[in-house]
Amino acid sequence: MFTHTINYCSFIKQKCSLCGIYTAVQSGLCEGCHADLPWLISFCPRCALPLPPGLAEYACAACRRKPPCFDHSLAAFRYDFPLNQILPALKYRRKPNPLGWLGQLLATYLKLHHEHRTWPDAIIPVPMHLASESKRGFNQARLLASVLAQEIACPVREDVHKIRPTPHQAELDLQTRRRNLADAFAVECTPPAHVALVDDVMTTGTTVNTLAGLLKQAGAQQVDVWVLARTPEVR
Repeated sequence: MFTHTINYCSFIKQKCSLCGIYTAVQSGLCEGCHADLPWLISFCPRCALPLPPGLAEYACAACRRKPPCFDHSLAAFRYDFPLNQILPALKYRRKPNPLGWLGQLLATYLKLHHEHRTWPDAIIPVPMHLASESKRGFNQARLLASVLAQEIACPVREDVHKIRPTPHQAELDLQTRRRNLADAFAVECTPPAHVALVDDVMTTGTTVNTLAGLLKQAGAQQVDVWVLARTPEVR
């Protein structure tokens, strides 16, 4: 398995990680690129689904109809340009370095939106099956969690393991995604009372919902979800 070290230290006097032209001033980005990112402003408080302005105080129709097992979600961005190019590239082309500055941006976003909330006792990265992680060389959720752990001083625990390999969720419809994850994960020990699941993208929420249900069965009382990006609509 490859070992990757992400540089998430100071970016002072370095060029912007996106445009490569102007000086980085905020988490590795210049002011223009930082402002132009698809920041998620209005969203469902339960699943972070992007919502029209003015509706963010209420859960989306899907969460009202069938509340998920997780309690609260935060996503820094809509899954739009350039995130929809950066995130696939870092996973499938083995280019994880952007997770350094992306993790810093997510940490800053979490701090802004956690002002009146209790921080979790631990961060749990969404696990990959060992064979898949060995093939890729890293688990992007674990690398992201390591950045967040440093930025917000919250420990990382890996209480959940993927015990059965599954096809990529992105290739499946909603119903097939649910069947695909049946008996795919196992909780190895009693989790803390309050945990946050960390991943790069949430699309339908099937994976984190499955994990949240298992964690609560194992003793967790509150499960939050933290992701870099949320897709515009549930497919």
